[in-house]
Amino acid sequence: MNKGYIKIALALLSVAIYMQNIVFARNTITNNKPSNEDVNEFPISSEEAKQAVDIMTEALYHAQKHAEHTDDYQPYYKENEEPMLYFKRVNDTDIAKLEFAIPNPDNYDGIINMLWNPNGQKNFDRSFIKGTLSRIYDPNLVIVQHRYTSLFKTWNIYYYALANKVELSKDETVILLVSSDMNDHYGDHMKKYVNPIVESARSFTPDVKSQEDIRKGEAFKIFVNFAAFFVKKEADSVKVTYVTSFEFNFSPRYPNHMVRELVAERFMKVVKLKDVFKTNKFVSMWNFLKSWRIF
Repeated sequence: MNKGYIKIALALLSVAIYMQNIVFARNTITNNKPSNEDVNEFPISSEEAKQAVDIMTEALYHAQKHAEHTDDYQPYYKENEEPMLYFKRVNDTDIAKLEFAIPNPDNYDGIINMLWNPNGQKNFDRSFIKGTLSRIYDPNLVIVQHRYTSLFKTWNIYYYALANKVELSKDETVILLVSSDMNDHYGDHMKKYVNPIVESARSFTPDVKSQEDIRKGEAFKIFVNFAAFFVKKEADSVKVTYVTSFEFNFSPRYPNHMVRELVAERFMKVVKLKDVFKTNKFVSMWNFLKSWRIF
């Protein structure tokens, strides 16, 4: 087994501590929670918490592998643009990779706070509507729901995913997302989702609270096979490596090049982080915590 994989597993597999930290997480993050909203509405067992940790441990292993080994990627070109984005095919699904640098290493903490914030995408993605939490296993391990606008004004695009923040060193942090076949009581009973990258996620099916439009099947459901933001402080900048794979639930007949166009469009929004931090904008911890909305 990969030594880094073992190290990560040993560092993360402290489920008892995680369960104790749920109380801390609630008290820290939910001070602004509306009275009619409730996080962790469904009971969390130690087995579920351990499984969540195991999933993110495996996800980190895959994310590091696909971020570090680049020889098998193909550049994605758009007219009058450099090949900033790269794709490869794994297990009959696309994995995309993007790398860019944000000036000034002092932006390191602010970038991490923004990416970890459930509503941080509002700063660089106009299609983003809202991020909410439905489960807290630990302050750094949660289930998040993200919503986006779609071409149909009354229907949103959304996904649920486990989210994990891991400090790899004093100068590098990774933020991970992984979807599974969670039970959100979606009105249109779709075929079972099977994560093609993170195998341990395939049996993770917790109940999560959802909104009325989801229960009526009046929203577009997508999945994050895995996503990882590697944020690394360097001498004169902050390097961001974004690796991800999405499942859009398109028909098998939908052309793959059109799927890649959609992914490329999403990736280019992430590059707007550079504009957000041009002025060394500081994201205070107080504003960071206030923006966490629990349901």
